Amino acid sequence: MPDFKQNPNPKQRYHLTLTIANAPGPFALVEGKMQFDVKTPECLPPPKENDGHLWPTPTEDIPFVWTRVSDTEYTGVVYIDGMIDEDYYGRGVCHWELIQAYATLKATGAEGETIFNPNIYPEKLIAQQAETTYFWKPFYPRNVDIDNYPESGQTDRSKMASSLKDEDLFTITLTSKAIAP
Repeated sequence: MPDFKQNPNPKQRYHLTLTIANAPGPFALVEGKMQFDVKTPECLPPPKENDGHLWPTPTEDIPFVWTRVSDTEYTGVVYIDGMIDEDYYGRGVCHWELIQAYATLKATGAEGETIFNPNIYPEKLIAQQAETTYFWKPFYPRNVDIDNYPESGQTDRSKMASSLKDEDLFTITLTSKAIAP
């Protein structure tokens, strides 16, 4: 695999605010990442002759820091142009695109706890729209049936079981605001 390069001077920056509402307890671990994927498969090597398998789409996760404002609010900065478009394989320029910015939250950070993962896609990030994700309270601090349960929640409340009441849920909202270059 080539050495993919992060952009040392990104210009398309967004201030991201994470707001937690009605959670059953605090979150001691709050981390952030931006996921970038190559969007031009023609820059990748051809399929291997002996098995015909295509090369996997290169993906890079760039961490970013969430700064604690209060028990229920954190801020961070994410980039649309976080990777350098370059000819990594000798087959033309590989163009990167931001797939999502996301947070990882855990009650105390202990092994086995539920991993809450709200995210925001570039369309909403660029449009400076909020993305609210709903989570089921009984999964906090851990899902009793599954250790390290990865919970991505639901962004459309109407798609959740009708038996769930609002008091059974908490939300995490990601809101973006462009930062002038």
